[in-house]
Amino acid sequence: MTELNFQVIGQKIKERRKALHITQESIANYLDINPSHISNIECGRANPSLTILVKIANFLECSVDFFISQEYTFEPGGEGKSSLDEKIMKRLKYSSEETKEKILKIMDIL
Repeated sequence: MTELNFQVIGQKIKERRKALHITQESIANYLDINPSHISNIECGRANPSLTILVKIANFLECSVDFFISQEYTFEPGGEGKSSLDEKIMKRLKYSSEETKEKILKIMDIL
């Protein structure tokens, strides 16, 4: 495995924070760190420790997996076969928040 893509992780943190209308200062206060450090994490200039990443995920009410799932190379199903649920989840995990909201509305209609 190569290094984690902290730019993508930072972007996902920023995406989630903005979707919840939370400021960098709010997260920084919760973590007891400087707000500029949150900015650096979101821009990929600083790499959060696992402890900080877990705390950010808790504050943003999501799993750490939300931030790092694109890093997985393991494919469930052994021989490349995956269930329909797995195929749907794989496509969704790379979708934007806006797309996910649209899909949720469509599912509610069905």
